[in-house]
Amino acid sequence: MGFVNIMHSGTKDSFEESLHLKGTIVMTIAAVKNIQGLLTARFFLGIPEAGVVPTSIMYFSFWYKPTERALRIGIFHAANSLASGVGGFLAVAIDKLDGRAGLESWRWLFIIEGLLPIVMALPVHFLLLTFPETSPALTDRERHIAINRFGRGSTRSTDVTWEWRTFFAVMKRPSTYVFFVSYICLLIVAVALGTFLPTILKVFAKFSSTKANEYSSAVYFAAIVVYAFWSWHSDWTRDRIWHYIIPAFFAIPCFAAWTYVGVHQSFSGIKPISLYGLAFLGNLVSIAQPAALSYRSTTLYGASEQAVGGAIAVSSLSIASIIGPQIFPSEDAPWYVPGFAAASSTIAFAIVSFASLPVWLLLEARARKKKTGHAMPLRAMEDSEHAMVSAAALERLHEQNMMENKVDVETPRHVEEIPMETPSKHLE
Repeated sequence: MGFVNIMHSGTKDSFEESLHLKGTIVMTIAAVKNIQGLLTARFFLGIPEAGVVPTSIMYFSFWYKPTERALRIGIFHAANSLASGVGGFLAVAIDKLDGRAGLESWRWLFIIEGLLPIVMALPVHFLLLTFPETSPALTDRERHIAINRFGRGSTRSTDVTWEWRTFFAVMKRPSTYVFFVSYICLLIVAVALGTFLPTILKVFAKFSSTKANEYSSAVYFAAIVVYAFWSWHSDWTRDRIWHYIIPAFFAIPCFAAWTYVGVHQSFSGIKPISLYGLAFLGNLVSIAQPAALSYRSTTLYGASEQAVGGAIAVSSLSIASIIGPQIFPSEDAPWYVPGFAAASSTIAFAIVSFASLPVWLLLEARARKKKTGHAMPLRAMEDSEHAMVSAAALERLHEQNMMENKVDVETPRHVEEIPMETPSKHLE
């Protein structure tokens, strides 16, 4: 489903359609009466959700250079963290609507949260731009800067957006699978923690339901600032690898400490609030995502590769969403030893595999250069030749040529008149 959405346009149209569809489907979940209806609605909800992240990454590649994308992707993820934080408080507030209009509180939850994206579709329509080549919000000077500040291999609206040659080329690269495995390992832990943190705090740290939701929200609110700073620092230093490895590495002590307590089935003098404090470290797995996606976007050339490679990379989120919720089953309560141990080892594997990515990318570039004489894919080089070609650009170029030809025709007569007038004025 991610391929369908991202290949559609990669512009604000995809965002608007996703918001309308997602909001409508979420609201219909409030009407389900059995597990079959819930699973069906959840399946159709996955259709608009599948293309949101890859389309966003592709959209950023049209407007921002590789050294500018981590901050933008970080802000995008910070919005998700904000939504998770607000969601905790919203769940507590909506719980008080139980019985209103004859509806249970969980039905009100879907109705209210479904309305939000539908309402947000309106400002998206007016505020979100299309492409640098076609956006009416830009002046000619701004358009010239927005287009020409990108180098060869950048994503352009004039690029070929789909061809099987590019698809198979991306699928044959080892780096595609190395990134996929590393990223899916990171996301499995991030999804598991995001799904079960309130449960972990309630059962493991002995918090009440209300306190567990509120304290979970605090973790996500704190992450907003870290997202912005760490992503900005990644762009400023022009580093991606260490900005992925460092937060992932510091998330391990959280799950390692929780595993230790679970194995010994004793808090050993550790207060529940201290175990909660470790959750801030555990959430660092999410902080690593902007650097990872920015790095992947940087190593893809042209719109076609951005669409294919981005969709493949982010499809790992769907798989992680299936695996993640299985890590902390209720039968493992209250110590959750298998889940905590699995999270620690999974993060470690993600770090090792991601650290090997530069080697794979270097080997692939050398293989291309040996075969074609160019380290960059030929498709990207062909696209770059047409980067400035568009109906509007050709029309402006035609008008400019006509004006230059008109000046060239008129100038000789003007030049001939000057020498004849000058001597007479000099004699006077």
